[in-house]
Amino acid sequence: MNTTAESAERALAQAYDTTPYAGDPYCLTHPSLLAAYGCVYGLSPTPPESCRVLEMGCGDGGNIIPMAYEFPKSEFIGIDLSPVQIGFGQKGVDSLALKNIRLETRSITDISAADGTFDYIIVHGVYSWVPDRVKEKILDICSNNLVGQGIAYISYNVLPGWQFNKSMRDMMLYRSRHIKDPKERTDAALDLVKTMLDATADSNRFHDVQLRFFGKTLQRFPAVSSYLLHDYMEADNDPLYFHEFAGALKNKGLQYICDAEQTDFELDSLPADAATKFEEVSDNALEVEQYIDFIKNTRFRRSLICHESINVNSDFRLERIEPLFAATDVVPVLDSPESPIEETTAFKMPGGRQFTTQHSLAQIILRRLSQIKPCTIDIPSLIQAVKKEALAELAQDSKEQIDKIGQAVYALFFNGVVELLAAPRRCILDPGDYPTASPISRLLAPSQRVTNLCHRTIRMDDDMACFVLAHLDGTRNREDLRNLMLENVLTGRVNIPNFKAVNEEETRELIHNQLESILQHLPRCGVLMACAGVDALGGQ
Repeated sequence: MNTTAESAERALAQAYDTTPYAGDPYCLTHPSLLAAYGCVYGLSPTPPESCRVLEMGCGDGGNIIPMAYEFPKSEFIGIDLSPVQIGFGQKGVDSLALKNIRLETRSITDISAADGTFDYIIVHGVYSWVPDRVKEKILDICSNNLVGQGIAYISYNVLPGWQFNKSMRDMMLYRSRHIKDPKERTDAALDLVKTMLDATADSNRFHDVQLRFFGKTLQRFPAVSSYLLHDYMEADNDPLYFHEFAGALKNKGLQYICDAEQTDFELDSLPADAATKFEEVSDNALEVEQYIDFIKNTRFRRSLICHESINVNSDFRLERIEPLFAATDVVPVLDSPESPIEETTAFKMPGGRQFTTQHSLAQIILRRLSQIKPCTIDIPSLIQAVKKEALAELAQDSKEQIDKIGQAVYALFFNGVVELLAAPRRCILDPGDYPTASPISRLLAPSQRVTNLCHRTIRMDDDMACFVLAHLDGTRNREDLRNLMLENVLTGRVNIPNFKAVNEEETRELIHNQLESILQHLPRCGVLMACAGVDALGGQ
């Protein structure tokens, strides 16, 4: 590496040391999901229970550490330039006593054949933010260090959608061009964004609507200064067109499989006339995707890639999904609490969007999965359950019955309302006599940003719920938990909103009711698991 490149890496490492980027789990990078996509597209990926994973740019390990906990027989390696962030991550590894993960302060350019091969390679939030030589090295690693049936995940900013964000970046850089301190730079940038939002609050011009959307995006980030500094104000930020990325893959003997948020890039999501026209003017599926980016103004992609020699296709074959597990995040929309769920045709997504389906098999599948949300069910069991409920509507031939149900699962998957996974989730819905939360959820409970067993972040603003969650180590029954809550309320270490102690009996009744409410809510958050008898964080 030349002197200029070394200097750039030192500057980047120092930026993250000074203002760390809080790590979160990114569910779309999870090896169970990557393996499921591989199966659907005709690959034979390594099971996540026995795989080898590399994450480049792992930060504080917030994404890779939960994976290592979930799959103790797999091997995980995370690298990052920032020793401070790696140090934060190592504390988490030590707290959880994990033996199957290594976090290393290391440059991407140092990865070589000596590091061996990997079943899954994760590069989230890196590709657009590094120089071209590092981009090329990332693809070299995917080409040389990925096993034959391996899958890599690379996220990046794309045009045309990021063009507006680029203008926002240019504005922030211009405003802060004379400021050295990172906090002062982001404060100045935020102040300018607020001024622009205030000045255009009543305007419906396209540019101003985009500006308001940008402002809402910033509100989603609890550490907005860190987000702006690293996502918008670093020296390198290089969006590109999808066809340019696909061309770079081809030059390295790699190919695009699909996007991890696939429903956004499907022809079925477009008006029929537009879909037909795009197919007419395109020579292949990659060109279609580029046109979709143009019409949808795509800003960000999460591309899954593999070796070019593999025959990739998404043709329906039941055997491709039979080894998998299904789950959903949707919930039925009922006319009233008394309405029978069996009559539901409308469903709601986590973001609030509602949709209806008149497809009877799809209705049954979604109802079944929503009843066990967020847990998983294996595909053969799901098919049998659906077949039993839908006997009157299916042909008598068993193979035809099963294929119809499988095709419905396929369609729901490609429409983004059913998840397919290569391994079952460990979460449970019954708290049991000794409620047990995952060690990672308990470790993070005081921060109110909890990683659950679905590899997602749950934000919890209830102090008592966080307190209870932190103590669900499998050694305490409900009476133990109530006593613990009472002790900490009376000593003022935990607050109950609007609580005014009258006497101990009333306090105990309040705590009893609150505990039952918490234990009713937590299972749906995906943080409870079967009691293993031994606590990874020091319990008995």
